[in-house]
Amino acid sequence: MRRRPLLLACAIALLSSCSSNDAIDNAPNLYSVQPAVLPNTELEVPVVDLTEIEAYYRQALAVAERPDTRRKILIRLAGLEMAKSERNLAEAETSQPFFGDAITMYQELIELQREQPEGVATQVDELLYQLSKAYALDGRTSEADATLAELATTYPGSPFLAEANFRRAEQSFTEEDYRISSERYEAVVAAGPKSEFYENALYMLGWSQFKRGVYEDALDSFTQLLDVYLQDGTDISTLTGSAKTLCEDTLRVMSLSFSYLEGPASITATYQRLGARPYEHLLYANLAELYLAKQRFSDSADTYQAFVDLYPLDDRAPGFTAAKIKVYEVGGFPELLVPTKAQFIELYGINSAYWAARDEAGREPLLPTLHLYLTELAQYRHARAQQWQQALKEKPKQKLVVDNQPINAQVINNEYLLAAGWYREFVQTFPDDPDTGQMTYLLAEALYAANQKEAAFSEFHRVAYSLREQLPDQKLGAEAGYTTVILAEELLAKATLDDERNYWQEQAIYTGLLFADLYGTDPRAVAVLTRSAQGLLKTGQPERAVEAASRVTQWQPQPESELLVTAWLIVAQAEFNRSNYSQAEYAYTQVLQRLPANDSRRPQINERLAASIYKRADQAVARGDLNDAVDQLLRVKALLPNSDIARTAHFDAANYLMELGRWQEAKGLLQSFKQAYPKDPLTASIGAKMVVIHQALEEWSQAAEALLAEMKRDPDPEFRRQSTLLVAELYERDGKQSEALAQYRDYANRYPEPFSENLEAQYKLTELYRDAGERDKRNFWLKKIMSSHDHAGRQQSARSSYLAAWAGSDLADQQYRTFAAIKLRLPLKNSLKSKKAALESTLKAYEKTLSYNIQEFTTQANFRIGEIYAELSRDLMDSERPKGLSELELEQYEILLEEQALPFEDQAIEIHAANSERSWIGVYDDWVKSSFEALAKLLPGRYAKPEQSVEASSEIY
Repeated sequence: MRRRPLLLACAIALLSSCSSNDAIDNAPNLYSVQPAVLPNTELEVPVVDLTEIEAYYRQALAVAERPDTRRKILIRLAGLEMAKSERNLAEAETSQPFFGDAITMYQELIELQREQPEGVATQVDELLYQLSKAYALDGRTSEADATLAELATTYPGSPFLAEANFRRAEQSFTEEDYRISSERYEAVVAAGPKSEFYENALYMLGWSQFKRGVYEDALDSFTQLLDVYLQDGTDISTLTGSAKTLCEDTLRVMSLSFSYLEGPASITATYQRLGARPYEHLLYANLAELYLAKQRFSDSADTYQAFVDLYPLDDRAPGFTAAKIKVYEVGGFPELLVPTKAQFIELYGINSAYWAARDEAGREPLLPTLHLYLTELAQYRHARAQQWQQALKEKPKQKLVVDNQPINAQVINNEYLLAAGWYREFVQTFPDDPDTGQMTYLLAEALYAANQKEAAFSEFHRVAYSLREQLPDQKLGAEAGYTTVILAEELLAKATLDDERNYWQEQAIYTGLLFADLYGTDPRAVAVLTRSAQGLLKTGQPERAVEAASRVTQWQPQPESELLVTAWLIVAQAEFNRSNYSQAEYAYTQVLQRLPANDSRRPQINERLAASIYKRADQAVARGDLNDAVDQLLRVKALLPNSDIARTAHFDAANYLMELGRWQEAKGLLQSFKQAYPKDPLTASIGAKMVVIHQALEEWSQAAEALLAEMKRDPDPEFRRQSTLLVAELYERDGKQSEALAQYRDYANRYPEPFSENLEAQYKLTELYRDAGERDKRNFWLKKIMSSHDHAGRQQSARSSYLAAWAGSDLADQQYRTFAAIKLRLPLKNSLKSKKAALESTLKAYEKTLSYNIQEFTTQANFRIGEIYAELSRDLMDSERPKGLSELELEQYEILLEEQALPFEDQAIEIHAANSERSWIGVYDDWVKSSFEALAKLLPGRYAKPEQSVEASSEIY
């Protein structure tokens, strides 16, 4: 950077006290500069007095004859005289002229120089420069100005022209001729930046223009000056000395200029015209400070905002916004602080474009301010909402109005939500900050107050379980954790959809378990754990429910009795649900031990205890251990006789005893059940069970009587039908024939259907009547069997055919016996008639039997028919002979008998032969064999041969 120390101090001093309302009067000028003083050095140099040196040069001048030599000596003498005069000026205590001799010498030198050849004469501009300086130092400003004017006019190419113009401009400025000073400063500036007066000229040009009121021109000049020092982006704070002072004063006067124009709008317009400058922020900042110094607070704030609006992403924008807030604080505008701080966060906070455009290092400067403002805004909104809420609560009927706005529940909710928004942004911006835990807790409180309970739940949860290390007080974490439990339960109660209910039920359980785990010393922990255990049970998680509830039962210090009761109930129910009935029984026992004797819940717990034992019996049944099942059921009866389940257990125990064949025990239990519970619905079924038990114990009559009692109780026709048959069988087993006959007869007469069972009852009657010797009654039922079969139609079966054939055969045999019993006596005609009539009846009976086509009875019937004919033939031959017959008559009588008997014998042979031929098709029963035997007697020549057998080897070849 260029350094232009020459004259800067003077120029700045000249203008440092200038303002927009004060003229620059009595200001120091160029001619007040003190003479240069050589610095001291360590080397000791002999001191030579200037007067002594001057004397040497004057002696030389006195003897010099050549004009050139004289000229050079005069130049040295003039320089010495200037130095001596400057020293005298510096040492003088009063104002007086000191440069007369120097002026005279320079005047003479100028004349001498003008007489020199053209090449030498060029030094006149330098002599004019020194002469003007001597005039100026001696206070002869007009002569100095005239001399400089001559230099400028006569020597426009002189290297001293810039300084000459500068000094003339200074004079004009001192004389308050700002138009002329502007022109002369412009001439210096026009000489270019190589001149050592360039920066000073620009500075003074700007001031001259400022004094004339041409502020735009002044701003252009000052901008050129600032470009020299700051255009390359140099930070003004790095400048030192006069350069820094010059820039700072330039900025001050530029601020004045802008304030006389359109304020910050003029800055914007100026650099839209001139082009952007890297130091524009200094212009806005200085203007804002100028306004602030004059207590123009709004203008100051607007100036800061103008820069932010123009350069929202500039690194300095946050500082300007913060400065704007400071202005409002100083100015006493509290109503503007909140929105402006909010604006700061919106512009530079974590959700802003400014934040996104920077890396971590670029964001670092923002953090302290964001930390402060986010905290203030959140607490401000939160406090307001609480105050309003309290005011409405205390005076619900009184209208509350703030800033012309009626305050109601919705407004308060919105205020809480605003607070929550700032709390949330704080947490997002400072996740690792020591205050984040507390701020998150406040965020959760604000959300809860705004009825945003789901969001509040999430934040309370974070406080309790994620941010514990960032909490100033662990009680806050416990409070947050407990609140998550309460909130989850509230949200569960309000949920309408299944998915919502399931979610909040799970959260209520989960947060309760977490709370108990991490905040176990909190006095509320054990109650919370108990509620979680209840939730686990309710949601079908019995294993976890047992685990949680068991923790409650083992909690130290021991919880209050009611919590223990609840915990044991959970364990009991969960174990019951898991089919761990022995554990459930134990848990219910624990509950009963803790309940007062008069507690209204005892009956219900007793029922559950009974159910647990009962279920243990069920498990025993499932694994096939009926003996254990009976033991468990009897325990129910013994331990809890008044429970409803005790009745069922009593009854079931009897049933299982029956299955085990422990009939006598079963009988006793059923009898005691009937006595204990006469009106119980189960009692009605005991009769049937007693029937079974009596049968198992072979107490047939008791079984029959029990069944008869059941028949009276049960009007079901089908039950009565079956029971009638069973009663008959039971009486029959016990040898009570009359009772059995009565039941079989009742069945046979009352229940024609089903046909097969009715027919069997008829058969039983024939058997019983046979045993009773009541032939007629038996024959009635034999005939009934045949009739029933004959009229059965499609219901006829092999069994009915067999019984019909059996009955017919029995009746035919009775006819056969009647036939066989008739003896042929004289008169033969009469007895033979009876015999033949019996024969016809018998034959018809056997023919009926044959009609059923049952092999067993067919061969019998055929044999009997053959025998009938054979027997009639034999009876004829064996019949009584008339007495008094002669030998011839007797012989003729014998012949006559043979003639009558022989056809019957032939017929018998034919029938027996046909019956015996059944052996050809594999039928060889007793009756076929008997036919063979009968034929052997009737035709011995043909049939009376010994049977031959052929030995067969069983050896296999």
